[in-house]
Amino acid sequence: MADSLCGTDPILWLNGRFLPAREASISPFDRGFLYGDGVFETMRADEGRVFYVEDHLQRLYRSLKALRIKLENPLDWESLFKELITRNNLSEKAASVKMIVTRGVYPGLGLPGPSSPTVCITVQEYHSPGDEAYQKGWRLEVFRNGFSPPLADHKSLNYLYFLTARQAGLDSGADEALILDPYGNITETSAGSILARSAGKWWTPASDYQLPGTTVKQVSAILAARGQEVQKRPSSLEEILAADTVWILNSLMGIMPVREIAGHPVRNPATAEASALRKELFARGRRAIRSQI
Repeated sequence: MADSLCGTDPILWLNGRFLPAREASISPFDRGFLYGDGVFETMRADEGRVFYVEDHLQRLYRSLKALRIKLENPLDWESLFKELITRNNLSEKAASVKMIVTRGVYPGLGLPGPSSPTVCITVQEYHSPGDEAYQKGWRLEVFRNGFSPPLADHKSLNYLYFLTARQAGLDSGADEALILDPYGNITETSAGSILARSAGKWWTPASDYQLPGTTVKQVSAILAARGQEVQKRPSSLEEILAADTVWILNSLMGIMPVREIAGHPVRNPATAEASALRKELFARGRRAIRSQI
C-alpha cells in the first residue's frame, strides 16, 4: 500500500469506516473538540501484535462508565487493530495504536448521555528513545505550576495540563516532568508511571490524582513472580529524591531509567536491570492472552 502512516496519508478507522486521514472529519460541534469530552488509550504493537489489550480496554471502559459515555454496539477491537496495522504496512515494525472515544455531538452542558459517540482508532510507526537514552537514563524536573487535576485518574482528552508540564520539563533541559498532587505528594510523570526502589524494596506512588498505570501493573507482576513485592503508597518528593533507583514506565517505551531528579543524581539507575525487565515485559505482551470486552 503506497498511502500509509509511513507514507503520505495514513489509514484510520472512524465510526465504522476505514478511510485515509485526508478524508476523515468530525463535526465542529463534537464535544471532544469543544471540551476535550472523551477518553483515549495508547498501546504498543510489535510485529502486528498489540500488547496488553485487556488492561487498556478495562481502563477505557472504566473511564467511559465514569463519564457516562456508553458504546451501544460492541466492537471487535483486536480485529480492527490488526486490520489497521496491516493497511498501514506496520506488521513488521513497532507501532503506536490509539483508541479515542468522545461523547460526540450533543447540546447542553454537564455529562449528557450520548446518542452517537465518536470512535476513532489510529496507528503509526513508533520510534523508541533509543539505546543511548535507555543506557544514559532521563532527567526529571518537578512541575510546580499547579498540581495534577481531579480527573487525572482517567485518560481524558482534556490533556493540556500534562502537555504543559512536559513542556516545562523540556524547557528546563530535562526529558520529563514529575507531577505532584494537591498535597505535595508525587503521582507520576506527564506521560508515565513511577517505580522506585529504596533500601532494596520496590514501591510506586499512590494518589487519587493519578492514572492507574497498565505498565506498572505488568512490571509489578513480573517482580512479584520473582519474590519482589511492589508496595503502593503515598510518597513525598523527599522520598523519591532519596530513592536508590527510579524508573519511568509507559506502554510505548516500557521502562526508562532516571539518572537525575531536579538536580539530584539518582544513585543507581539500574539500566541493565531495566533493560532485562523491559525485554521480559515486551515478550509477555507479545504472548498475552486477550479477551473481548
